[in-house]
Amino acid sequence: MNWHPLFERVLRALTNVHITLYRLLRGRVPGKFFGTHSILVTTMGRKSGKPRTTPLLFVPDGDSYIVVASYGGSNKHPAWYLNMEANPHVLVEAHGTSVETHASLVHENEYESLWARLVAIYPTYASYRRATTRRLPIVRLKPVGQFNAEAQRRGDAESPKR
Repeated sequence: MNWHPLFERVLRALTNVHITLYRLLRGRVPGKFFGTHSILVTTMGRKSGKPRTTPLLFVPDGDSYIVVASYGGSNKHPAWYLNMEANPHVLVEAHGTSVETHASLVHENEYESLWARLVAIYPTYASYRRATTRRLPIVRLKPVGQFNAEAQRRGDAESPKR
């Protein structure tokens, strides 16, 4: 699935609005897209080295955040996922708190049960899965400690080494 360049620009603008509202309201907006099942994920750009923030839907699993790299059913991975592959140290902002996490693919034996939980909060994921030839990666974001979110957004936070 290839998106029209105008659609991509509009989507980028809406994403920036989402990020701004989420931070201003500390994630306390009703609904799954802005509140309850939404987090902000900041990765370091694999090419630019700059912080990149993306709002994502998630399901909790213990103290971890579970996300899926669906990219709307596209046949390519989203940039945030490729950034995580390059550097698995990721900042998660969830409802007013910031937590440093380590990203890893979920184990095969838990994939389908976590997939079912993700589809339960956002049924459209099922159509994304049918629309693509790739297996949609499910990622566990496991907390490794508290972190300075503002420093990460500015790009002057020291990233942990692998």
